[in-house]
Amino acid sequence: YLSKPSQRLEWQAHRLPNDTLCFENAIMMTRFNRYPLIIDPSGQAVSHLLDFFNNNKNSKRKMIRTSFLDPAFLKCLESALRFGNALLVEDVENIDPVLNSVLNREIFKSGGRIMITVGAKEIDFSPHFTIFLSTRDPSC
Repeated sequence: YLSKPSQRLEWQAHRLPNDTLCFENAIMMTRFNRYPLIIDPSGQAVSHLLDFFNNNKNSKRKMIRTSFLDPAFLKCLESALRFGNALLVEDVENIDPVLNSVLNREIFKSGGRIMITVGAKEIDFSPHFTIFLSTRDPSC
């Protein structure tokens, strides 16, 4: 009752396996209050998310894939925050402190603009922004 059959069919079309556990997890990923941490040893959830955001004709947002080890991580984060894209951060065994203000949604208004502080920079914040943290380590 938390998802419609048409929504489940759309998830299946975007590479989500047809089982109850996967549907329950997909429902949680669409109805979250805090940004989710996905523990995904098999990589199925990550491939579903990438396919859902990047190959969905109904979605105008794209997903940016990055990691804390990526030298361009901060640029990817700033771009996603500013333009309202989805951000997938992989291999999250520890949370980088630069994400604290993002994860806590510490937004403020300045001159009619919605802003967030990332590191030492103040960046425009799009209300469409979302972030997914992912790890393959089941002991997280």
